[in-house]
Amino acid sequence: MTAADDIFDQSTSNVQGLGLCEIPFTESPPDLESETLQYIFTGREAELRRVFNLFQSRERRRVLVYGRIGIGKSAFLREVLSVLRRKRPQMPTAYISLPADLDLATTALIAVAREMADDEWAQRQLYQMGIPTAKILKERSAEAGGNLVISGKVTEKDLPITKPLYPTVSLDTLLERAQEKYPQGVVIAIDDLDKRNPSAVRQMMHDAQGMLKGRAWFILTGHPMGITGDLLTSERGLFDLQLKLEELDQPTTYKMLINYLNSARINKGSTDPDDPRSVLPFTPEAAKHFCEVSLGKPRLFNRLGNTVLDTAANMQATLIDSEVLAQGLKAAAPELRERAALSVQEERVRAFLEQRGPISDETITYEDLEQLGLRSFSEILPFLERLEAADLAHQLDQDDSKAFAPIALPPALE
Repeated sequence: MTAADDIFDQSTSNVQGLGLCEIPFTESPPDLESETLQYIFTGREAELRRVFNLFQSRERRRVLVYGRIGIGKSAFLREVLSVLRRKRPQMPTAYISLPADLDLATTALIAVAREMADDEWAQRQLYQMGIPTAKILKERSAEAGGNLVISGKVTEKDLPITKPLYPTVSLDTLLERAQEKYPQGVVIAIDDLDKRNPSAVRQMMHDAQGMLKGRAWFILTGHPMGITGDLLTSERGLFDLQLKLEELDQPTTYKMLINYLNSARINKGSTDPDDPRSVLPFTPEAAKHFCEVSLGKPRLFNRLGNTVLDTAANMQATLIDSEVLAQGLKAAAPELRERAALSVQEERVRAFLEQRGPISDETITYEDLEQLGLRSFSEILPFLERLEAADLAHQLDQDDSKAFAPIALPPALE
């Protein structure tokens, strides 16, 4: 065995020493086909009930799921689709993350066509856009000699790569074909609209009004600044349900920690929050503090959890008490900053926020602005929102003004 083999075996042994077969925290929700999603998804019962109540109607509905970045919109969406796949197997659920530079109609067309693998017309739409299909499709033509077609002579060539000229019409045609096979309808879920510029999202929503009111169920997710500020959603009734996801409360976050750990536990563990064994290898005190630091934000919860377990494994710890947790959180701070790849001005604002503590339009001073090289709180706001998106700050709930605070992690190890 090589030294690398020994290191790999030691790494595996260290994680197993925590009673786990793997580190279960991941910021990307499991695939829809994965059973893991059933075990780790926690809470959101009231929100799930509101969505599933709509599916008791015969009429096609449109749902917008929105909330701050990292709040768990994608995980919620996948949980909804996972349940629908189990409870209504005759209702296809087409999921897609919004690709760059595509309109909603083309995006939906791709998502539905992927679900209709047995429909040649659907697969032809994909193939013509350069998207791989299970079967290689060819364009056939008969050979001709003079004015006569030579019987039996047929040539084949690859279909040309083209974009659909009328994606909304193509989608409607595809959904019409789907209705013949799936009378309960088709669910189209388009995720990550908040990764596009808000002005681009507003234009997309304007262009997609007819499509969204068409033959399919639609569920979209996005950041409130990108979608719900648009008049289309607030005044024209484009969505039947606008569902805001908030931060999880502490009991729910604690239960989520139990579910994550049990999904990777070597031996079956307890799921009772009152049982100290349910959060092993964490002590109950460390588990509660970890949940407090993660602020009820699923993505931050996963990022911190991954680093804490990795740190504990490297320390060859068998129990994560308050001291081991502190070491893990110290290691997380520089990792979050490195992942964020902040600009010089963003780093300046981050350092100021960490030193100063919570700031808002009401608490910022002229001296503070001068120190940052800015003229108003509105100029600081984009930098603060960028820090929030990178899990380096969080927005405080205030009715009449925006306020931000740093993530309360221990100082990084020197």
